[in-house]
Amino acid sequence: MSESISIQPNIHCEPCKECGARPVIEQTRKGFVVVCPTDKKHFTTKPGLVNIDEWNRANKKSPVLNAPQYKNKAS
Repeated sequence: MSESISIQPNIHCEPCKECGARPVIEQTRKGFVVVCPTDKKHFTTKPGLVNIDEWNRANKKSPVLNAPQYKNKAS
């Protein structure tokens, strides 16, 4: 419908795991989606509010996001 909106550099976004591009925001009839700017088939969030967390979970490569959650208590 309209042109893409770039996400500010100070907002943490994982790059696309297919091509390495930084995602952009596009407006659809159902709401906003976070998409890969090079190819819409790589990954697209569900329409609605801008959901960068959903994008990061689907494209995570960061060791902080992939760190195992330990349930052992420190002694």
